Amino acid sequence: MVSAIPQQQPGSSNNQLCNGHAELCSRKYNNVSFACTHNAYSYPPPEDYLVLNQARTIQEQLDDGVRAFMLDVVRSYSDHGDNNSTSSNSEGVGGIIGSVIDQFTSIFSRKLQHKREDPIGSVHLCHESCVLIDKGRLVDSLKVFKSFMDANPREVVTFIIENVSGFTPDQLSPSFEQAGLDKYAYAPAFTPRTLHNGYPWPTLAELIEKNQRLVVFMDDNADTSVVPYILPEWEYVVEIPYSNINPVKSFPCNQDRPHDGIPRDLLVLNHFVYNRVTVAGKNIDSPINPTQVEEHGYNTLKSLSAHLDVCKSTWGGRVFNYITLDYYDIGDGGIFKAVDMANGLS
Repeated sequence: MVSAIPQQQPGSSNNQLCNGHAELCSRKYNNVSFACTHNAYSYPPPEDYLVLNQARTIQEQLDDGVRAFMLDVVRSYSDHGDNNSTSSNSEGVGGIIGSVIDQFTSIFSRKLQHKREDPIGSVHLCHESCVLIDKGRLVDSLKVFKSFMDANPREVVTFIIENVSGFTPDQLSPSFEQAGLDKYAYAPAFTPRTLHNGYPWPTLAELIEKNQRLVVFMDDNADTSVVPYILPEWEYVVEIPYSNINPVKSFPCNQDRPHDGIPRDLLVLNHFVYNRVTVAGKNIDSPINPTQVEEHGYNTLKSLSAHLDVCKSTWGGRVFNYITLDYYDIGDGGIFKAVDMANGLS
């Protein structure tokens, strides 16, 4: 494994660095690239590659230098003996089991609506359904981030939350508050812009000096009038296509989500791949396994550089903010080298 945490730069002290580099301190948040993990919580156990996207724990990802994390939040009833979500419409493995989950949910829906929901215990990190993989309560993973941010006061971290179960912001905020992570969360006072871009983002140094070092986006149901620090992803972020099917000869660069074709301030480079089989006319996608990642060289600097070069041209030379991989630790440390290149550090 190639560690991405840089050594202290000559002539610099730790309190002069921002995410490990003095050069990043004066840059606005939307002009910085970060290593990002797709479904960061989806690591063993279980040892089932059909539902895994990573090999290393969140603590290990942080220690390695990952600074942006895609997290799926799902309503769980595990404390009542029932694990299921209220939705199965997100990307990836949903094709495998989505219709089964929907049937399962409908069977128990009347029963579950009488359950008293625990605003902390019911919010789990799961992949579409906690039947597939359940990494436990969101709050417990947030405590890992809290400890890291306590110990590393010059680091800026980002969450990109997929709200699978359609939680309201005030159903998620208790987990942040119990973990003590809300005190680090960035809550901008942006005036909404018709074109959804051109917002006055702070520099990394400003986020660090104000100790608002956690930036949180959520794809659905965000409402900053309710929880100011859970930001609506599609107001600020654009993703290029994520449904890349193995084998991939060249990764795409066009805007996928949102589908309105209007650029935003922040860009996600989805550089991960699925296996696809078609059954009865329905596509079933599942993550490729580590052996396939290595065999195809998807996570190498060569592959990432080729993707970034084409996308930079497509997007007028803009920085891709979140370079996102499955099994980022496989290969030649390509994600961290690519992030340094995108930030002009190598």
